[in-house]
Amino acid sequence: MFSRFALLGMGILVVQGVLMLALTRAEYLPSPPPLSDFPSSIGPWEASGDIALEPDVLALLTPDDVLNRNFSNSNQATLNLFVAYYKTQHKAGQAHDPKVCLPGSGWNPIVSKTIEIPVTDSNSSFPANYYVIAKDSQEALVIYWYQSYNQIVTQEQILKLDRVVNTLKAHRTDMALVRIVVPLEEGGLPTATDQATRFAQSIHPLLSRQFPPKAGA
Repeated sequence: MFSRFALLGMGILVVQGVLMLALTRAEYLPSPPPLSDFPSSIGPWEASGDIALEPDVLALLTPDDVLNRNFSNSNQATLNLFVAYYKTQHKAGQAHDPKVCLPGSGWNPIVSKTIEIPVTDSNSSFPANYYVIAKDSQEALVIYWYQSYNQIVTQEQILKLDRVVNTLKAHRTDMALVRIVVPLEEGGLPTATDQATRFAQSIHPLLSRQFPPKAGA
C-alpha cells in the first residue's frame, strides 16, 4: 500500500500538472468598446470634460484603457469617474489601491469602511470601499471597487485570488478599477454619499460592456 507521503506526493504532482496545463492555454483577451465611448449623460449628471493622465501615471498603471471624466449636475455639484481597465492582470502594471495612493498625494482618510450598494431593479447588491479623505481644508468622498467579468471585490488580496481562480476556470483575468470621487460641498457627507451611491448604481450595468462573454460561452 502507498504511504501517506507517497499519496501526498502524487497529489501534488497532479495539482502541478493541472496548473501547468491551465497556465499554458491561451488566455482570452476581450475587445470591449473604448472607454471614451462611455455615456456622457448618466442620470442627472452630464460630462463636463475628460482629464488626461500624466505620462508617469500612465507608465505606472499601464492600463489597456482608461477613463478620467468629470461630471456635473444642474445644481453645479461635481464628481469624478475614474476607470482603469486591464485585458489581463498577468501583464498589467498595478491598479493601485486608492487608499495607498491618496496619502502620497497629500490626502488622508478620516473615515474608512466597506458598504453595500443596491443594484437597481434587483434584490442584490455589490460591495464598495467607502473613504472620506481630507487635505488641508478640503474633504471628499471616495467610493471604489475592483470589477471582473464575474464579480466585484473590494480588496487587492481577494482580487489576486480571483485572478488565480479565473485563470484556471475561464482563462480570462480582465479587470477594472472603478473609482468615484465627490467633493464635500454644501449638504456635506450625507449629500455626497447619496450622489456617489446613486451614480454607482447607474454605472454598474454600463460597466458590464467592458466584460464581453467569450464566443460560444
